[in-house]
Amino acid sequence: MARAGRNSRRVESAAKSHPGQRGLATDTFAPLVDLLAAELKRSGDVADLRDPPKSLAQFTAWYLSTIQRLEARLSEAQRHRPMARSEVELQCRLALSAGTLEEAVQLCAQFAALLSPRAGRIGLDVDSQRATFRLDSLRPRVTSASSLVDITGLFAYFQLLQWLAGRKLPLQRVRIGPVRREDVLPFLRLFQAPVLAGGEGYALDFPLEALALPVVRTPAEFPAFFTNFPCDVFGPRGRALAEQVSALLAAALRQGAALPSQAQLAGGLGLSLSTFRQRLHAAGTGYRALREEALRGAARRALLQADASVGDISQQLGFADAATFRRAFRRWEGVTPGAWRTQHIGGSTAAGSGSGHPAGQ
Repeated sequence: MARAGRNSRRVESAAKSHPGQRGLATDTFAPLVDLLAAELKRSGDVADLRDPPKSLAQFTAWYLSTIQRLEARLSEAQRHRPMARSEVELQCRLALSAGTLEEAVQLCAQFAALLSPRAGRIGLDVDSQRATFRLDSLRPRVTSASSLVDITGLFAYFQLLQWLAGRKLPLQRVRIGPVRREDVLPFLRLFQAPVLAGGEGYALDFPLEALALPVVRTPAEFPAFFTNFPCDVFGPRGRALAEQVSALLAAALRQGAALPSQAQLAGGLGLSLSTFRQRLHAAGTGYRALREEALRGAARRALLQADASVGDISQQLGFADAATFRRAFRRWEGVTPGAWRTQHIGGSTAAGSGSGHPAGQ
């Protein structure tokens, strides 16, 4: 455990010297670092953390490397290789094509079945009030190391579902498998929900209505998400909230719905209005700025459609009239909608603008 303690202190030290990590890598992740490092030591892997992570990207690389090293040792005994990172990416991209969280879970289950037994088995149980996401790793033998790897897998699915919906998934209970653990604190911090150890398997319990939450993310947002998947929970909370708000505003515009108000967004994300505003302010932004960026991105995309008139676009985006839309667009881009369309449509610039401008960010 001495080595695990040194690793933990190094991560804490790096976090304290980098404001983007402060209070999140230390408070949330350090206990899990101890568990992972201890399991590596038990398996005979004495490689030390020579370069402490100084950013979320470096931290993600260390976390994934540790999980993969443990999984590789488990796979040797089971005589099959674990899922590759590229396969995880394909599964996440498949889930992104879903319309709702329920459909996303079903697609993940189908993908896992294609890779059986390497990807385990995913199930979804529902009753009148609750939905349960189940993960069975299909391991012939359960150990402390396999249990820890499987818990990180459950956490990865939890992160994926939250990202797809653009909001926190309201967990009621988390079950972390048959191995009884003396300290569940790392898992309480990870899932921020009641944790039950020593039960039947690995599962997330959440309200039934969460299954109907729409998938609000777009393929353009995926690369940034997957770069740090599944560790983005350790990023600054204000930044994460801003990304959630941007995704929800952009989704409303794509669906032709009215843009949600601050109060509606705060309530939907389980925050008071004052906390909602404070966290956005801490991230260096606010509701009005995010709303403007969402409208700006939607306007640019709409103008790239040659058959859409300025009047239709202004109505679609909720402006009082075309003149109001033109004034807003000139403020955003410095030119009129017609001039911008002439500059961008029909050439390579148009294609670049259509895919490169992150709506609502």
